[in-house]
Amino acid sequence: MKSCISQPFWAFVCLLCVVALPAQADRMNKYEFSLQVPYLYGETIDFEGGASADIASDPGFGFTAGYNYSNKLNLRASFTWNDTRYDGERVIDDGNRTVESISGVMDAFSFNGVADYYFMEGRFTPFVSGMIGWTSIDSNIAAGYPEEVCWWDPWWGYVCDYYQPTYGGDSFSYGVGGGLRLDLGPNHFVRVGYYERWLDVDYAESDPSLGTAIFEFGFMY
Repeated sequence: MKSCISQPFWAFVCLLCVVALPAQADRMNKYEFSLQVPYLYGETIDFEGGASADIASDPGFGFTAGYNYSNKLNLRASFTWNDTRYDGERVIDDGNRTVESISGVMDAFSFNGVADYYFMEGRFTPFVSGMIGWTSIDSNIAAGYPEEVCWWDPWWGYVCDYYQPTYGGDSFSYGVGGGLRLDLGPNHFVRVGYYERWLDVDYAESDPSLGTAIFEFGFMY
């Protein structure tokens, strides 16, 4: 048992094993919603031309909405946000290939369609997941001079403000995962899993992979 509690993630897994009862699940034909705490593990991304970015580990937040087509099949939409520190290097196109160190906090938003397959119909079951979606990343590094943007507000009238363009982009993403689920009763559940996502990032030497451990608390109706 000591080895089981050496890491918080696996301690929770062991707790589920201890408290789970061999009872029939009541998931079929129910909608479900959950709040997520995704923990993003650090990763290094290498780009063409010599640039790189070291992304730090960081917790985030999110939520899901889905439907249980049976006690074994669930389809859901997942939305997650992370504000993650990074350090990197970029090569300036000045004829001398000057290397500049950069650091900051990037904003990342991900939307994924997720299919979960539960191996057992009971309240406690392991599962595997497949996902496909979209990820938007903003480096918060200025990509130009501030620009004035104006619009009509129904309350305040004609309003102007300044917008700072930054480096970032949108990427197609796909991944797999797995974990454990415990239905606490007819209306509540917890789900814990590990997911690996690959991003189709422009100019990256290969599709970077991002590992994420996710704890969820949800309800069904």
